[in-house]
Amino acid sequence: MKQLAPIALAMMFAMPVATVQAQETDHSKAGVAAAEQWLRLADAGKGPETWSAAGSAFRGAVTAEQWTGMLQGARAPLGELKSRSLTNARYTRTLPGAPEADYVVIQYGAVYANRPGVTETVVTAREADGSWKVVTYLVQ
Repeated sequence: MKQLAPIALAMMFAMPVATVQAQETDHSKAGVAAAEQWLRLADAGKGPETWSAAGSAFRGAVTAEQWTGMLQGARAPLGELKSRSLTNARYTRTLPGAPEADYVVIQYGAVYANRPGVTETVVTAREADGSWKVVTYLVQ
């Protein structure tokens, strides 16, 4: 019986970690799904629709007209999207300069007609209604 005690304690401590990891994985999957849906709109040149589909923090920071111009300005020089692949998705509760919340920081490697080797960073956040929405989009 004495040998079973350390195993039982180890299992008790492992359970919360496994639950947290599963939750983080679920959050990451939901965040990536939201990002990919949003990117399809951006790839189709639907600036106003990307603004409407974005999170409240995003919409509060810029008007639809401003965002549409910014998106067009960033994407037009790149040319047509040839390919995009997910390279990293990381769940976090904190981001610099942002309130504590559920975030997924996602990076894609993309190839555009006029510029191969682009890194796209999309940050999604869980909204008050539980949905995941894009709150940041960067092209580097």
